[in-house]
Amino acid sequence: MAVAGLLAQYLAVKNQISYNQLQDTRWNDLATAMSKKLSEQENYQEKWDDSSMALYDDWGGSKTYTAKGTTFYDPAKGTKGQSYSQELAAEYYAYAKVPKYDPDKLDEYTELDMEYSTMVSMYDTLIEELNAQAESLKETISTESQDTHLLGS
Repeated sequence: MAVAGLLAQYLAVKNQISYNQLQDTRWNDLATAMSKKLSEQENYQEKWDDSSMALYDDWGGSKTYTAKGTTFYDPAKGTKGQSYSQELAAEYYAYAKVPKYDPDKLDEYTELDMEYSTMVSMYDTLIEELNAQAESLKETISTESQDTHLLGS
């Protein structure tokens, strides 16, 4: 095979590597940013769950639960908040206590995190394959450029 043709293939592969590295960096940045957002929502969810369970488990107990100026349970007054059921009081209390928690955002961020991570993995794999192909072409070019094709046949 002609060395010029092999060099053209090699340059095309190197060009693909450069493009894929750019895409890999882009998706990696998106994945990193999304992981941060997802982590924040997961922390909010944990605090929300803790707040909700605290009121739910202590329903009828001795602790007063107030958030954002609303009393959800006050044993001294014998009131159970704004006449909410135990489940609703726990949910409303948790939302008042952790207003930044958004289950829809958590779902969205989870999906995007998986999508971005998949794209990063895909580009990492493509880059590995193209690097192997480039290395193979480099060896073939080296062999072909030294071989005069005058021996044998």
